[in-house]
Amino acid sequence: MKLLILTEDFSPMPGGIATFLSELCKGLTRRGHEIKVLAHEMPDSARCDLKQPYSVIRYPVPGRLSSARIGYHLLKQILKKKPDIIFLGHVFATRGLAVLLIKCLLRIPYVILIHGGHLPHAQVGNINQLAVFSLLRYADLLIANSKFTLKLLVEKGIPEEKIEILYPGVDIDYFSPADDKKEIEKIKKTYCDLGIPLIVNAARLVPIKNHIRLIEAMAGIIKKGKTVKCVIAGDGPERERLERLIQLLGFSNVISLVGNLDRKQVRDLFRSADVVTLPSTLIDGHHESFGIVAMEAAACGKLVIVGSLGGQPETVIHGETGFVIDGDDVHAIEDAIERLMEDKVLAKKMGDAGRKRAVAEFSWEKITEKAERMLKIIV
Repeated sequence: MKLLILTEDFSPMPGGIATFLSELCKGLTRRGHEIKVLAHEMPDSARCDLKQPYSVIRYPVPGRLSSARIGYHLLKQILKKKPDIIFLGHVFATRGLAVLLIKCLLRIPYVILIHGGHLPHAQVGNINQLAVFSLLRYADLLIANSKFTLKLLVEKGIPEEKIEILYPGVDIDYFSPADDKKEIEKIKKTYCDLGIPLIVNAARLVPIKNHIRLIEAMAGIIKKGKTVKCVIAGDGPERERLERLIQLLGFSNVISLVGNLDRKQVRDLFRSADVVTLPSTLIDGHHESFGIVAMEAAACGKLVIVGSLGGQPETVIHGETGFVIDGDDVHAIEDAIERLMEDKVLAKKMGDAGRKRAVAEFSWEKITEKAERMLKIIV
């Protein structure tokens, strides 16, 4: 197959969508398909593109008349070498209408990868709403990143039979349990003493991630006289507010905001954790559409506690690989953490089950195979 992928989120941009698309491109290229990516310019993109086994074409960041500009660059690439499928990396709203026109004129099918969190943002304004609905309605295939996202699409009137689910994958070779026990001990010592349970959260510091409830739950555990350490990795607009809360509670030496960590540091933090807790919530109608961080932690052999809203519960099998709890219920978070702190045998059993599931269902090889089967149906 020849695929032309149009996206505004792509490497070297950080984030789940960019990683999802980059890994799909690598996997499909390895399976013999011809991939061309059309994405806008960004710092360091030229150096990053040279390392890829597929072709990347960059265009200037759209400004005024962005729909026409994207349409021009898209048509230019199509006329050079007609693809079998146009693959949209996310919902484009009015900026994606050129794809609909190209389908009508040139009979080229198109696919949209849907991330539930993008749908509300893409439909601000009546014109955008109409554009989004038209693109969704006439797409040959919609790929939802979770059952939750599929449900959102069906609620908007999209027939379920034209939607397939494709979860984001995990690099199971990189995100894996550490073989060397001494290595884990060395990592853990950078955060706390070896005998102290280490509770870990890694997420952007924004309201939807619900750090406030996690901090309140940790405060409840500490007030009971339990010795524990909580490390929160990530940065964002909520940082100052969270720091003030920690100081107000008087637990600055027990609950640490360590800022952004690189990929290796996040993996090492997961490896040294006793419990990974990600109690996301609902804010202004927005949920987590999946939660790749939870799967990365699971791939490292760690049980995960997640919130019950949005697509995040799909990352955990409740009672088997972790717990799904009400992310807004401080006592529920507190109870789940305490149970797993005290029952190390259960924690290890759940972590092992999470690793097994990640390998069986979420490796990029498995995800790419599934994507290939979906795409072949519409060619």
